[in-house]
Amino acid sequence: MKNKLLQPFCQPKFWWSLALFVNLLLLLLAISTNNIPGCLLVILFGLIIAKYGDPIIFEKYNRQRDLKYQAADQKREQYRKEHKINDRKL
Repeated sequence: MKNKLLQPFCQPKFWWSLALFVNLLLLLLAISTNNIPGCLLVILFGLIIAKYGDPIIFEKYNRQRDLKYQAADQKREQYRKEHKINDRKL
């Protein structure tokens, strides 16, 4: 039973979400105190979260978005074939 209670805390999504929340709190603190080096550190921390944490935190959303983009791309290609439109750039 103890493992069931601790299971959500062992997942990477929890830790990346916590890091995102902490980053938001640090951003508010750095802005309210006019701490320029703190703002720069928050930006750097945010970039790290965006690069490594985004695929984990927003996995389901990213998958749905990619499926929508693929469907739109297929419709676009079908339209181009039907109307014989070339992709030439001027």
